[in-house]
Amino acid sequence: MRAQKVIDEFMRFSPIPHGSGNEKAVGEYLINWAKEHNLKCEMDSYGNVIMEKAASEGYENSERVILQSHMDMVCVADSDKKYNPLTDPIEVYRDGDFLKAKGTSLGADDGAGVAMMLYILSDNTLKHPPIRAIFTVEEETSMKGAENLDVKYLDGKYLLNLDWEEKDSISSSCSNTVSIIFDDEVKREKNAKRAYRIKVMNLLGGHSGCDINLPRASAIKLLANIIMDTDATIAYFSAGRVVNAICAEAEAVVVCDDDIINAVKTFEEAVKAEYPNEEKVTFIVEECEAESVLSKADSDKFISFLVSVHSGVFYMSKYTPDFVETSQNIGIVKLNDTLHIEILARSSSKFHSEERKRAAKALSKIYGYSLSLPSENPIWEEKGENNLIRIMKKAYNEVVGEELKVIGVHAGLECAFFSSVKPDMQMVSVGPQLYDVHSPKERWEISSLPETIDFVVRALEMMRN
Repeated sequence: MRAQKVIDEFMRFSPIPHGSGNEKAVGEYLINWAKEHNLKCEMDSYGNVIMEKAASEGYENSERVILQSHMDMVCVADSDKKYNPLTDPIEVYRDGDFLKAKGTSLGADDGAGVAMMLYILSDNTLKHPPIRAIFTVEEETSMKGAENLDVKYLDGKYLLNLDWEEKDSISSSCSNTVSIIFDDEVKREKNAKRAYRIKVMNLLGGHSGCDINLPRASAIKLLANIIMDTDATIAYFSAGRVVNAICAEAEAVVVCDDDIINAVKTFEEAVKAEYPNEEKVTFIVEECEAESVLSKADSDKFISFLVSVHSGVFYMSKYTPDFVETSQNIGIVKLNDTLHIEILARSSSKFHSEERKRAAKALSKIYGYSLSLPSENPIWEEKGENNLIRIMKKAYNEVVGEELKVIGVHAGLECAFFSSVKPDMQMVSVGPQLYDVHSPKERWEISSLPETIDFVVRALEMMRN
């Protein structure tokens, strides 16, 4: 059964630690896998792995098809999970119709795509044109692998990006991403007052693009609002592990003369009333020690920034109903001896993307924080129906018996980089059903996989010249 073979491939490599920037071990696994399967393989200077498989009989004169996935994952864990993403394995298990991980993100984004590619490369009974399989690095952070991939590897007619998360659709366009970082030095003063540690935990979190329009709270915003209400002075603030995830937990140490315990309890009740789907959210207040705190001016400025800066949707699409056009997410906040804030903005509009950068520059001037914009990914623009989309629609209809949806996504896909250097190449993104990626609740719907892999295989069969 094809689907089980895909899962078997996933189970073999998924325990290998492979968070963004830590892909060396999984890259070596892929190199050895290719050798075992007698496939030509190489690793470029950035860590991308490229494999080649010859055409099956009767497809020798067909143009090459490129399959592509990223080998890295977002590594996040539950607050009570002891987990070092550099060394600790992902513990995958089956729960009914889902694959999950024990206390951490699963890595099906994009381990599912990697596994499907490995299955296709390993099954010599399949019919297909020449295949080039590209496994990229650091998609979840900088997209360095896709951005720096030599254009010579994109010598093909069609490209299937296997990084999609909806079983009944494919993507043919995506938004860009702009990384926005604020840094500053802070002044600290000795403290002789009673201090409190406040924790916000167990929020749903989720993908900062695909889930940004859902009624989900940001732990950063909630904690900042609590502190604003109590007029507390900050000693410490820490929240978020990755910028492209909605922050699910945050903690701060503050000094406050008010009845902070009752203030937090009242605020918690208001949050649960406003976000009924966040029923597991937990607020904890406990006394602690703080030898020093920020100056009152620096503390007030910091909290004012977090309260006032927007995290969520800015604009909905003018053309596609219920589709987010522009948003931004406050993903990481660290404050101790220095201040560090990371924001990720997304847009499928160049105009509004530039607006987000201007707004960041304005905030930098107002608050006096240093600003850097270290990375900006291109937009993969919608170009309408083409032959590849027609093939994918027909294959899906034959396998599933339903109409395949073709949509855009409010998230960055590596296709944007490929399209920027190969604008005439036809490409789509496809994959099985995943839920709550970039969070410890991430799960892969097993029953969605047979139809997905079968229709991808059928589409390859139809790519005969």
